[in-house]
Amino acid sequence: MACYVDAAREYPDAGLRFTRFCHLLSDSRQELHEMADQLGMPRRFFQDHPWRWHYDLPEHLRAEAVRRGAVQLTMHEVGALLRRRRTAAGG
Repeated sequence: MACYVDAAREYPDAGLRFTRFCHLLSDSRQELHEMADQLGMPRRFFQDHPWRWHYDLPEHLRAEAVRRGAVQLTMHEVGALLRRRRTAAGG
């Protein structure tokens, strides 16, 4: 099991305090929530979906996630992870 982060990208119209985010993903929801808790991410930022569940992680927390063991993925690798989840979810 592992947690993952992709590259931070600009979301200028997010209407939030920060405009640069990456995705925090994991192989299991439990592990994802544990990492988010360690990073101080409120559970309300969890984006629930049958197979695309993740947190939008502000860029300034990305390095800390990596320090805590999150693996850096390319967008292609994130796509493969999501396809595996979708298949497992029957979607």
